[in-house]
Amino acid sequence: MFRRLPLLVSAFTLVGLTLSATSASAGPIYTFSTSTGSQPSNVGVITLTQVNSTTVGVKVDLIDTTLPAPQYGFLNTGGPHTPFAFNLGGSETGVSATFLQPLGGDYGFGIFSLSTADGGNTPFGTYGVSINSTAGNGSGNAYYGDLIFLVSRTGGLSTDDFVTNGTAYFSADLTNGQNTGAQAWNSRVEGGDPCIECVPDQRSTVPEPASMLLVGTGLLAAARARRRKVN
Repeated sequence: MFRRLPLLVSAFTLVGLTLSATSASAGPIYTFSTSTGSQPSNVGVITLTQVNSTTVGVKVDLIDTTLPAPQYGFLNTGGPHTPFAFNLGGSETGVSATFLQPLGGDYGFGIFSLSTADGGNTPFGTYGVSINSTAGNGSGNAYYGDLIFLVSRTGGLSTDDFVTNGTAYFSADLTNGQNTGAQAWNSRVEGGDPCIECVPDQRSTVPEPASMLLVGTGLLAAARARRRKVN
């Protein structure tokens, strides 16, 4: 019986090492805090958080969305402008979005949805993926709030797959309540605080790879000590 225990422990250790390797292949957290455009610069921070092997959380944290007089909101202005747009490296097949804020993409008089078309935002070019709204054009139909959603791709998705279109990584059509215009984020920094709203609570109950490795190592040490005692 004691001979089998080290084998079992080694299996636990191997699982821990495997999970660690899998975790290491996931994309890092990326933060985009510098933006330029027709609105004053640096209107908000975008954070990319790896959720799992096929899903990335996107949080667009605008400077001030506090009611009753929020500073910025997403809108349609017609022409080649969409509320939010970005590029993904690789195939756009099997790409979908789940909206966490506003929940379900619904903000009363408009609904956000993901599209792999209509991703233009003059003067920052075109993008392969866009977040569109069913609301009418103009500041009166804007969504004044942070935009948080999950992007999934059936073939796998990493934070490294969010790439520039040659001009910027992200672009948004924004209003400050009176003036409208496009804004673009063209520089990224690795690291930052993860989007905690993007990660389901259930993940906190799943052992982390490092914890699994510690458990395996502890069991292995205990088995060796017990075997020496028996011998």
